[in-house]
Amino acid sequence: MNEPISHQTVLPRLSLAVILAAAASLFTLAFAQGAYGDSANPAMQLPAPEPYVSVAEILPLPDFIPGAGALYIDPVNAPVGPWLSYGKDGNLIEILFMVPVSSMQAAENWEDLATGLLSDLGVTIDHVDLSYNGGHPGLAEPHYHIRLVLVDAATQDTALNP
Repeated sequence: MNEPISHQTVLPRLSLAVILAAAASLFTLAFAQGAYGDSANPAMQLPAPEPYVSVAEILPLPDFIPGAGALYIDPVNAPVGPWLSYGKDGNLIEILFMVPVSSMQAAENWEDLATGLLSDLGVTIDHVDLSYNGGHPGLAEPHYHIRLVLVDAATQDTALNP
C-alpha cells in the first residue's frame, strides 16, 4: 500500500535534487588546469591559504580525521563551507559542504558556493559524493556532506584513510 506523498518527504528530496544540480553546475565552472599534487598552485597542497584555518583550531577535533582528511575552512563560511579536505600526503582531495537537513526543509538557498574558489584553484572535479551524517562536533544536527572530489575514488580512499 502506497503512503500519500507529503511536503515533508517531497521537500527534502527536492532540496537534495537542487543541491545535486548545483554541484553538477560546478562541474562546468571547474577548469582542467589543476591536478592532484599540483605544486604550481599553493592551495592544492598544505598549508591551506589564508583565511582558511584547521578544523582543530576552531573545534575539538584532531588535525586529521580518518575518512575526512585534514579539514580547513574560512571561519566565516562555517558550517556549510566550502571546507578544503587534504589527504595524508598534504594534497587537496575534496571540497566539502555540510548542509543541515533543517535548512533544506526550510527551503534555504545557497548560491555561488565556492565558484570563485574553484576557478581560483583551477580544478577538475572527478566525481561528487553525497552522504548523510547524523551529526558531529561542529555540526551536531543531521546534515548532508556534499563532496566535490578532485581525484578518483581509489586515491580518495587511500588519501583520507591512514
